[in-house]
Amino acid sequence: MRLAGGLLALMLAIGGISFWAWRAGPEDATCVDADVSSAPSPDGRTQADVFEKRCGDSVATHVALRPRSSPLSARGDVFIAAGRVRVLLSWNERGELVVESPARRVLVEETHWRKVTVRVRRVR
Repeated sequence: MRLAGGLLALMLAIGGISFWAWRAGPEDATCVDADVSSAPSPDGRTQADVFEKRCGDSVATHVALRPRSSPLSARGDVFIAAGRVRVLLSWNERGELVVESPARRVLVEETHWRKVTVRVRRVR
């Protein structure tokens, strides 16, 4: 019985120390989105947005799609590059989104969003 009581006390002590360390740790960096540009699709149904997400000292450039009349929270990322990079958006005659960027470090590169095809071209 003493062994079980000792183990219980040890587990509670470890849990308490872990909780204290978690609460005393640094707070998460607040992230802020800054819109850069946007391009509506030729049929007017879809909006492509370029924005930068800043979290503390880090920055990532995003390209996201959403239904044109939807709020920003409805966007889905199709391209994310590390850092602040130039991105040009265009829609071709087939209704495909063309993303052009010289990004060296790409974190996300999707080829489709819903019924929209996405083409990424690396440029200099």
